[in-house]
Amino acid sequence: MRVAGDSNMKRGRFAICLRACYDCKRSSACALFIMTSTIEIRELKTMAELDATVALQRAVWGMRDVEVSSPHTLRAIVHSGGAVFGAMLQGALVGFCFGFAALREGELLLWSHMAAAHPDFQGQGIGFRLKQAQRTWALKRGYRWMAWTFDPLQAGNANFNFNRLGVTARHYSVDHYGEMQDGLNAGLASDRLEAQWELEAPHVVALAQGRQRGAGAGLAEARPLVWVDVEGALQIDAWTAIDQAHFAIEIPPDIAALKQGDVERAKTWQLLVRQAMTTLFDAKYAVTGFERSAGKAWYIVTRESQPHPPS
Repeated sequence: MRVAGDSNMKRGRFAICLRACYDCKRSSACALFIMTSTIEIRELKTMAELDATVALQRAVWGMRDVEVSSPHTLRAIVHSGGAVFGAMLQGALVGFCFGFAALREGELLLWSHMAAAHPDFQGQGIGFRLKQAQRTWALKRGYRWMAWTFDPLQAGNANFNFNRLGVTARHYSVDHYGEMQDGLNAGLASDRLEAQWELEAPHVVALAQGRQRGAGAGLAEARPLVWVDVEGALQIDAWTAIDQAHFAIEIPPDIAALKQGDVERAKTWQLLVRQAMTTLFDAKYAVTGFERSAGKAWYIVTRESQPHPPS
């Protein structure tokens, strides 16, 4: 039940309510208070702090116990030189992320495995602040790159990664985790796109400082490779020569709604995106941008001429 107009939701009562927000049906009111509250981003190190991530993971992903990143694993990551960050509001955990070192071609990078904000607090900039905290932490320790995977059909994640953070993607992993049963991933193969974040690239620095990134290739310069035609049919230009400077790959604007309404169409769309991206990556292209236009969502894929990061 929403309580947006509940005049009894005073500050003191709110603080008590928030600490049980994962179970409380009044938690939707929390989003109203967030605009005038201070959210603290800090490292989580104690077992009590790490224990709180379990309820958050369940709230975000609808995970079963076997799928949750356990507090013991997170403690091992912290102890061995990684970091877990939390977004704290009135003593409650409303977002978190964690990362650990990975070695590729002789260079260390920070692998960011999970990052999320509680559903009642999404769209408030918590994810951006968490990623920037990771970036600052990584730079202080000599990392030049961060990386993570995400579902390429999730338009919201794509927009955040490419337009808010400034990542690039060069690798596509087919059914990365095998069959998944959590609330967000069930129903499709667990294909993943790998985001690569060059921490001191000029456009990444600009975005971190709240400035606009420089203009890159856009939809107007790209040739569609996967798209929905005017009659609503899915299309792929499988016979085109891979010789354009830029291609565009359309994805669903809302994959969750599509899976609920037509899971077979969602599966077909995933296969077309998989085919297009793996073909382009084999030909030394990279996903360099993401655009939303006229109710559609598009990746912009560009032929690279410069060496890419460790892979």
